[in-house]
Amino acid sequence: MTEIFSHLVFGVILGLVYGLLALGMVLIYKGTRTLNFAHPYQGLLCAFVAWWLTARASFMPFAANSRPRFAVAAVVALAIVAINGYGIEHDLIRRLRNAPRLVVLVVTIALAQGLLGIVTLVFNRNQQQTGQFRTLPSFIRWHFGIGNLVVTGAHIQILLLVPVLGVALALFFKLTRFGVAVRAAAENADSARLLGISVDRVSSFTWVAGSLLAGLAGLMITVLRGSLDVATLSTGFLVRALAAALIGGLTSLPGAIVGGVAVGISEVMLQWRTNNHPGLPETMLFLVVIAVLVLRPGGLFGKREETEETAAFVPTLRALPARLRDSSVATWVRRVGVWSTVVLAVVVSRLTGPITNYRLTYVLVFAIVGVSLTILMGYTGQISLGHWALVGVGSFTTANLFDKLHVPFLITVVAVVVTGMVVSLVIGIPALRIRGLYLAVVTLGFSYACEFYLFKSRFFGGSTSGVGLRPPKLGPLDLDSTSGRALFLFGLALLLVSLWVAGNLARTRTGRSFFSLRENEKAAATFGVGLTGAKLLSFAVSGGVAALAGVLYALLQHQVSSRNFETPTSLVLVAMVMIGGLGSLKGAVLGAFLVEGVPLLVHLSNGWIVPIGTGILLLVVIVRARGGLAGLVHLIRDYIVVGLAEPAAPAARVSRQ
Repeated sequence: MTEIFSHLVFGVILGLVYGLLALGMVLIYKGTRTLNFAHPYQGLLCAFVAWWLTARASFMPFAANSRPRFAVAAVVALAIVAINGYGIEHDLIRRLRNAPRLVVLVVTIALAQGLLGIVTLVFNRNQQQTGQFRTLPSFIRWHFGIGNLVVTGAHIQILLLVPVLGVALALFFKLTRFGVAVRAAAENADSARLLGISVDRVSSFTWVAGSLLAGLAGLMITVLRGSLDVATLSTGFLVRALAAALIGGLTSLPGAIVGGVAVGISEVMLQWRTNNHPGLPETMLFLVVIAVLVLRPGGLFGKREETEETAAFVPTLRALPARLRDSSVATWVRRVGVWSTVVLAVVVSRLTGPITNYRLTYVLVFAIVGVSLTILMGYTGQISLGHWALVGVGSFTTANLFDKLHVPFLITVVAVVVTGMVVSLVIGIPALRIRGLYLAVVTLGFSYACEFYLFKSRFFGGSTSGVGLRPPKLGPLDLDSTSGRALFLFGLALLLVSLWVAGNLARTRTGRSFFSLRENEKAAATFGVGLTGAKLLSFAVSGGVAALAGVLYALLQHQVSSRNFETPTSLVLVAMVMIGGLGSLKGAVLGAFLVEGVPLLVHLSNGWIVPIGTGILLLVVIVRARGGLAGLVHLIRDYIVVGLAEPAAPAARVSRQ
């Protein structure tokens, strides 16, 4: 009995930290209707800055690692994240106030990537820094025992501080004039403006306060865990905060604390009863989130909100003038562009060595996944943050069928595609009732559960060591050739097949139903489009293509394990297709080459290059050029086609379109 009580106490303490993080997330959502995926990364930044000021900065007062010095460092670090939160709201969120919430969600993904890259650049840019042990002191020294649990100062300060903060916020929103104004603006911004309430001030306040709460949560979890590392304060922290916010209700401040405690107790109890079986808490979070969103979308204390937002999520790319769209010149330009790209890729592969071929094949994997995401996000407007997990499903299925069960390779490829379609259908079923922001959370939870449970399971993932695979021979192509050329050509063929499938799908009646679903679900249903069938089919086709990318990835790696399929990569994929030009197949390929290929090919393999680069590029695309790289290509195409078909003043003709 004492042992149960001790684990229950630790679960409550851990849950209070999750609740504090969720509280900031809910506060930002109430104030600006933004589901902030960058929220825990503010805590990551705060914890690392506080550690550096406490342990390394020579200009700080007091002795290094002392409690007085940590107190000063914590105040400075919290001030930095508060200023950062204000800058994000003032310079980005305010500009996108009238944009669809899914677009703003993608912006927060870009911010998360940027913050992660900054922390990696400053604190984890080399092997020596990565292996460094970091910790923060506790303000309270007193400790005592409860069963097997030693209640330390870190536990006590959480038990004291979090409830006090929760009560203070509740009183602030209930008793103060500005607190009431925040609640009014959250309920109805237009009515609040008529009453003289500054929506801008409310928005800035919620982002600053939310960032401070994230920073406090980052400091507390670091002291509680006894060490500071990126893994603790990144995706895992995000998933737990989202689960807590959804359980309590995405619009309820008290619900965030209750939801956090529920998540913390469940996590600790599961770890205790299953002897720390890997992945069970993550799988539990995924199942609980789905159950809450399907059965009680408003959570325990919140209210249900309509989150169906697909219109305007995909930008309208420039189309050729109707008189030239089907002309022989336009057809010739398209074919020359495609085949010249293919020939160039083959020539580069012939002229370079195995390292370059390996890197080019790696880019092909991401290009195929980009095509898969284009089918789902670009054609139907359904967002997914779990596509890298589908690639993992394809990779592990390939290794298990071909290497373990000795299924012929071509049959294995077909079985992998079917498996990817079936798994995507299972994910797509909740999408029939869960939309928009909530669907993004579900797919993120799926990716997290796969990474920590399915891909580490003995029966499917080969435990932590993974599953090996020796590439076969396909006629004249030896996919295990040391030159890597045959595997690159095979991957290029898979990319062309996926492009052919996606391109032909877009021209069919099914593709047109996808587009109508993307623009307006209610209007599509009015015109006889079967919403259920269209949604499930889009998930199935997209999942099949993603699993096909998993085949190539397994052949490339020779040994696949859970370490190859980390959840943050799914966020990079969304940024990649947005940078390339969401809705465009050529954009998927261009985005893969820019985001993944360029850093590899020019030897920019540092861990901070891709997060910072994709974050900046994604912000530029969303705020300034939503057509992405594909929009630029379309502009060049228009100039060439119009110039060849109507030589007189082509630039003037293009500019008038």
